[in-house]
Amino acid sequence: MRVPAFGVRWLSIGLVTAFAAAASACSFGAGPAGYPPAATEVPAVEEGYPAPSDADEEEAPADDVSAEGLNGRRILVGTDAEYPPFESVENGEIVGFDPDLMDMICQLANCVPEFQSTAWDGIFAALAAAEYDVLMSAITILPERETESGATFTDPYFSVGQVVLVRADETEIQGVEDLEGAIVGVQTGTTGDTSATDDAGVPDENMQRFDSNALAVQALLNGDVDAVVCDNPTAENYVAANGDRLMIAGDAFTVEDYGILVPNSSPEVLEAFNDAIARLKADGLIDNLAATWLGDIDPE
Repeated sequence: MRVPAFGVRWLSIGLVTAFAAAASACSFGAGPAGYPPAATEVPAVEEGYPAPSDADEEEAPADDVSAEGLNGRRILVGTDAEYPPFESVENGEIVGFDPDLMDMICQLANCVPEFQSTAWDGIFAALAAAEYDVLMSAITILPERETESGATFTDPYFSVGQVVLVRADETEIQGVEDLEGAIVGVQTGTTGDTSATDDAGVPDENMQRFDSNALAVQALLNGDVDAVVCDNPTAENYVAANGDRLMIAGDAFTVEDYGILVPNSSPEVLEAFNDAIARLKADGLIDNLAATWLGDIDPE
């Protein structure tokens, strides 16, 4: 099935997500109770979006190849689908904020996204080895990740902050300043990992590193660690699923931007994605999508 190009009625974002994830048959072990939560219905985009402006028609004549965007190209997207609400596996399909946003980007860029799940450990090397066309997995923009993957980040599409997740009966940990003597769980190789040591001052011997945030949170629920450091939307997702057992201690203590990693060999994809992100931001559609998947979340 080909995703419609410019000027046609957009499908419901929720329906398009199902199409985008159809190729993935990956499944994962169960996480904490209530994980992942059922996705809420995403409202349909207005009919006729994006409507071409007079300037668009003047600058893009019918015989101009650039008017076709990426010409319906299939884009294989690598993701670690264990990071709700950004990406997770539900009924055999990859769903979340990122897949829905990629669908919207490809509507504008004229491409067909296909998400495939892979472990976070090794995801950047996999892009460097051309196993994927792009990476989109709630990835914080860091220069070393560009170097490792031989790629360039798009312009930022969302901002988050690191927070401290604790059990609801916790009394000693009130925020990041109380982590120095705590046993802290993180997902290996994430900014939660680095911020816990660099910003929170947690000694390495007090760090417990896991292959996924789901495992770190399960360890927290089991009492094996005192706290988990992760992105605030993900922490709030776990609180919502386990509201009587978990809470967030204090405020976010970092501000980070997410981007999509595009190989340096595909500058046309980077340009098309940046153009789409700019337009979706200007039209308020990324904010609308965030409100649906993430609620009222402020990285500050």
